Amino acid sequence: MRYLMACLLASLAWAQPADKFEFLAKYRGVGGVLATTVGPGPTPGSERVYGSYLYVFNTIEVVAVDPATGDARVYANPVKSESGAWCMVTGPDGNIYLGTLISAHFLKLDPKAGTLVDLGRPSSTEEYIWAGAFGADGRLYGATYPQSKLVRYDPKTGKLEDLGRMDPKEMYAHYVAGSDDGFMYVGIGTSRANIAAYEIATGQHREILPESAQVVGQAKVWRGEDGKVYGSAGDHAFRLQGWTAEALSDVKAASPQPPNRLRDGRSVQLTGRTLKITDPKTHATSDRGFSYAGNELPVFRIGFGPDGGLYGSTILPIHIVKLDATAHEFRDLGDVGGGEIYSFLSRKDRLLMAGYGALAPLMSFDPKAPFNLDPGRGNPTLTTFATADSGWRPQAMMEGADGNVYLGSVAGYGKLGGPLSIWNVETGKVEQFYNLIADQSVVSLTAWRDRLIGGTIIGGGGGSHPTQTEARIFIWNPRTRQKEFDTVAVGGAKGITDLIAAGNGRVYGIADDTMFAFDPESHQVVPHQKVKLGEGVFNSVGIGSDGRIWGLAADGIFVIDPKTETLSMVAKSPAPVTGGFAMRDGAIYLVCGNAVYRYSMGPVPE
Repeated sequence: MRYLMACLLASLAWAQPADKFEFLAKYRGVGGVLATTVGPGPTPGSERVYGSYLYVFNTIEVVAVDPATGDARVYANPVKSESGAWCMVTGPDGNIYLGTLISAHFLKLDPKAGTLVDLGRPSSTEEYIWAGAFGADGRLYGATYPQSKLVRYDPKTGKLEDLGRMDPKEMYAHYVAGSDDGFMYVGIGTSRANIAAYEIATGQHREILPESAQVVGQAKVWRGEDGKVYGSAGDHAFRLQGWTAEALSDVKAASPQPPNRLRDGRSVQLTGRTLKITDPKTHATSDRGFSYAGNELPVFRIGFGPDGGLYGSTILPIHIVKLDATAHEFRDLGDVGGGEIYSFLSRKDRLLMAGYGALAPLMSFDPKAPFNLDPGRGNPTLTTFATADSGWRPQAMMEGADGNVYLGSVAGYGKLGGPLSIWNVETGKVEQFYNLIADQSVVSLTAWRDRLIGGTIIGGGGGSHPTQTEARIFIWNPRTRQKEFDTVAVGGAKGITDLIAAGNGRVYGIADDTMFAFDPESHQVVPHQKVKLGEGVFNSVGIGSDGRIWGLAADGIFVIDPKTETLSMVAKSPAPVTGGFAMRDGAIYLVCGNAVYRYSMGPVPE
């Protein structure tokens, strides 16, 4: 009867009216510059600095900046599905070529004609073209993800080709470089680094690094300023020639050929709305600002600070923003890196942040003081540590009864076994405990009495290969620094999120498509209900004033009633939920793309 009642409640989806959602603000800003190159301008003898700006959930914008005047022009993307381009290279024909994401197209910008055109998709399986280089045959080659392929475009004929996988298992072909003797070299990773050599004349290819150099990480290849091709993996460096990788010991590899050098020798760097120009002779730098409106940029995570303000972070790059609810807009505070903030936590007088691809993996911000990044006395305070990995994804952060802050994170690129981390905010000391569950990452945490309850996913960082099949729930003793118990939460489930301790002494969570209850005293796990929450936000639940558990699904709000141990969907969001989560004063705050909404909680129909 309880199961039938649960199904009935689940069928009463969206029982509350949509007008319970209040629009608060949208964010518009400057996306991350993924790639830059220097190439010809629209008139003979002119030069431009070209940059590709990433806009997740939106569309790439290509900006050309005149280094002499600062005038800028935006080229509209002809393939609206493509949100960014890591690959940008100036061709021998004077055109600018791009490789895109999320469907791996080649684009061509013709500076003379003033057009950006779609050249097509060279492989139907690929999502990213990470890098591009021209070969000795005058054709453009690209390195891809997720099947580590080499693809090709012929500017003379317009022919696109999928040249196949360069590694049978690895996902990332991240770098590519061509030699004068007719070879292309591809940097492979991230679980096992390698370099593939591709012979243009025959189409043959094979990987050439010695076993000792095939470490966890991403192999790199580049064409040096001396015209030769080099590679590296971990601490190993090589000179690449034909089918050989010659190890370098006393001889250093040549520096890469700079893609961002003007004809007069000055180097340029493009970030945001600023072009930084450096004179190689004097090392003097000058900044040239330019006018660029930017575009809609998603907000990723949000959280309340100790001052009561709602803070947020954007995706690639990390703009830290604060909501001005009266003006219905976000106020930019500053930038703290190129990735994302995965977790916010208000603690004492500080707003704590844990980020991927950030200036530091852990940061502490004082809302009463101005935002600044001055070395040694900046705000936020940056915390790093010997075992830090900028590629981690700190999905969970909470304060323990002992005053320490506990974090659960997905491992960095190519790695399994994401750690449980303990951060003493006052001293800056960080301890990390890996493989609490072998080859699984800790991604959800909640407090139960004087213990922590944690949940895992079987996966690790990008490019890693899972060895486990079922996610587990565990009990951790903060005093002894020991795991006391673990078990499978729901058979076959790959990941656990939304762990939260309710007033009845049980811990509730979501394992893939099943809501479950865990009794930490008896160690019993009871799967209660199949649910369809979609690709929601990690750890987006909280206890309401009514004692029920409120949380975010992919398209709205759900409630778990600890009395009946049932989950029901109660409100459909104005748009797909992409970020969040914050709860305060009877309301839930959530993100839909670049917009933040407030949902007023209320009684759920019986």
